[in-house]
Amino acid sequence: MQHTKNAVITGAKALAFVAALATAGCVVSDNPYSALPPGPWRGVLQIEYRPISENPRGEPLPEKLNLKFEEVAGGELPFNFEVKYARPDSFYLEILNDGDRITLSNIEMNRDIRTGKDTFRFFFPDGQSFLRGAFSENVLEGEWVDLRRENYRIPFLARHGRDYRFTTMRKPPAMDLSGIWEARFEVDSGQPFRATGKFHQEGNYIGGSFKTEKGDFLHLEGTVQANKVYLSAFDGKDACLFEAKLFPDSSLTGAFRNGKNYRCVWEARRIQEKNPDDETKM
Repeated sequence: MQHTKNAVITGAKALAFVAALATAGCVVSDNPYSALPPGPWRGVLQIEYRPISENPRGEPLPEKLNLKFEEVAGGELPFNFEVKYARPDSFYLEILNDGDRITLSNIEMNRDIRTGKDTFRFFFPDGQSFLRGAFSENVLEGEWVDLRRENYRIPFLARHGRDYRFTTMRKPPAMDLSGIWEARFEVDSGQPFRATGKFHQEGNYIGGSFKTEKGDFLHLEGTVQANKVYLSAFDGKDACLFEAKLFPDSSLTGAFRNGKNYRCVWEARRIQEKNPDDETKM
C-alpha cells in the first residue's frame, strides 16, 4: 500500500453540479464552494464479521481472545480525508494515512431526480475502485466498490469537521510502542507466518507498518488508549484494521482485518526500541 505523493489535480464536473443545484432550487448562497464543504472529514467503512479461522463455537475473535475494545465502535474501519478547492468551482480529495496522501481528482457529482439527493463518485487513482453514494448537508453515505473483486462492496459513511481517527479519548498510554516488533499472523490457524512491525508513537498517536511474507501493510495510523492499540489504513486497494491489547509482559495480541472477508489473530514482541535513524517511519 505504498504511494507517492501526487501533484494537485483539480476535480471534474463541479460546474455541472452547481448548475444542477440551481435548477433544483437549492440555496447555496451561504457556501462559496461548489459542492462539499472543505476541510477535514472522518470516514468509516462498516466491515462485516466473517471469520476464516477454525472457531467451532462461532465466537467473534475478540471474545475468543477474551479481549474487549470498548474505546471504538465494533466493525468500523475509520479513515480520514480532506476536501480541498483549487478554485471555488473545482475540488479534490486527499486520503490521509500516517503522512501519506492519496489524491482523488476524478470526481463525479450529480443529482438523483427520483430521490432529490445529490450523488457522488470519487475514483481512486487506478480507476479500479471508488466511493459512491449520496451527499446531504455535512454527511456522505454510500459504499466503497472494488471492481477487482466480484460483487465487492462495503458500506461507507463520512462526516465533515471531524479530524480524529478512532476516538477522541486521551487515555494515558501504558507504554511507548515505538520501535521494531517481531510479529506472527494467523496464530489461530496452526500455520502462522512471520512479519516485522515498525511503529512510531507520540502521546496517543501511533503510526507504522507491517512487512509480512505474504504482503506489506504500510502507512498505518491510529491511537494507543491505555493498554489498547488501534491502527488502520485505507487506500482503495486494501482496508486494514488492527486491534490489539498490550499485556504485562509487553507483548501484543489482537485481531487483524483486511476488508470484509479476512480476519486473523496476530501477536508481536518488541525486539528493538526507538530507531535513532527514524526508520520506523515508512
